[in-house]
Amino acid sequence: MPAGRSIKPKLWDEFFKGSRLACARLITKVENCPELIPEIRDKLIPHQKGAIRIGITGPPGVGKSTVTAALARRALKANHSVGVIAVDPSSPFTGGAFLGDRVRMQSLSGDQHIFIRSLASRDGQGGLSPSTPHAADIFDAFGMDRIFIETVGVGQAELDVMTCADLIILVLQPGTGDIIQALKAGIFEVGDIFLVNKADLPGTETLLDSLRFLFEISAREKTKSAPPILTASAIQDRGLDEVFAEMERQIQGIVQSGRYQEKKRSRMEHEIKESIRQNLWERFSTLTNAREEIRIVSGRLLKNRQSPYPYIRKTCAQIKIEFTNERSGCENGE
Repeated sequence: MPAGRSIKPKLWDEFFKGSRLACARLITKVENCPELIPEIRDKLIPHQKGAIRIGITGPPGVGKSTVTAALARRALKANHSVGVIAVDPSSPFTGGAFLGDRVRMQSLSGDQHIFIRSLASRDGQGGLSPSTPHAADIFDAFGMDRIFIETVGVGQAELDVMTCADLIILVLQPGTGDIIQALKAGIFEVGDIFLVNKADLPGTETLLDSLRFLFEISAREKTKSAPPILTASAIQDRGLDEVFAEMERQIQGIVQSGRYQEKKRSRMEHEIKESIRQNLWERFSTLTNAREEIRIVSGRLLKNRQSPYPYIRKTCAQIKIEFTNERSGCENGE
């Protein structure tokens, strides 16, 4: 790590003393200064207390923010300390989050037992920001025991939330073709709880019947046991008590069965693989103008009808791996 690019001791002291401002600054670091992530992870892991991470996902417009706020409110009433990570679309001009701290969550913002943070999706392609898991780690070390992670929206390929959360609530609504999304490969496997929000709208029974039929087929094929299908109207605050009770019931089962530790191990495995992949690319990029060379070589190989693998083997043999994380970032550790 280049000289000067580290977290100053004062910031760590303030964070471990419970400073919300210091917590916010650390999250900003993992968003804007990826080269600081190894230092932050090294420091935080011994202080993490085992927070449960709940993913709230589903197509855009189904009311994920309202559902998240309602469940967070109930977690507070149950004496949990709550972190909320709301991943918003990125501004094409600044790269920042469009919506900032969610309007529907402002009623919760005065409670000292909840911390709400919006993250810009930036170059994340899976419904999350690349910094989301690191922000969740910061909340965990800060003392939050329930962390809600709301995605931008979920599609067939947008499944990052599966690697980031311990429990996933898939939110759908009637009348918008959401069942087609649910039927897609991948999406069906995401939800631990299926929630039909806006259940006062026409088409609710049709959606429920379609979901039940879907799970009946799955049970017949023994691919997945049917998750609970619940209904609610989050904007009217109806049905969320049942959703919260089911969420807590499943959390208890995850912890008691040992699946929670397995999910933590899986997250660590994913982080190791991604870091190695990133460092291989960073190392290759330092050896040459990688993108331009690959463009030129690809054109030549296509023209000559040659396989790319001799070039790949030669290039890999040239790479000597040494861990770095010197991607673009901060000028200092303030």
